[in-house]
Amino acid sequence: MISFAIHVGRKCGTSGKFKENDVIKFTRKAERRLRLPTDVSSHLCLSLDNLHHVTVQNEKCELLTLGTRGEKSGKSFRYGFKKWPAFLKLNYIDFGSTLFFTYVKSSQRLMLTKVVPKITKKRGHS
Repeated sequence: MISFAIHVGRKCGTSGKFKENDVIKFTRKAERRLRLPTDVSSHLCLSLDNLHHVTVQNEKCELLTLGTRGEKSGKSFRYGFKKWPAFLKLNYIDFGSTLFFTYVKSSQRLMLTKVVPKITKKRGHS
């Protein structure tokens, strides 16, 4: 018996069909770490005792699961993803690019909706 894998594409049918209060939109620069906005980490009920995986949808509508991490920030904590640089590399995103996200509250899914590459000015020869 021969076995084989089939890649099943996903349609991006979920974007744009939500009321404004059902989603949280934010932008971030692509850096070594991605820190989630407070309202997103609060909705996910993230705490040092409750770090869990979050589903992230890339621009190709592929779903990936990333673990969360916490870090002390003054008297409180802020939250982000483990292995974020690996996500960027997997999706061919360069550091410095601007990332546009939509967090869907009902599904607790974080969607990467747009990537604007960093513009590097080429130096002219004089």
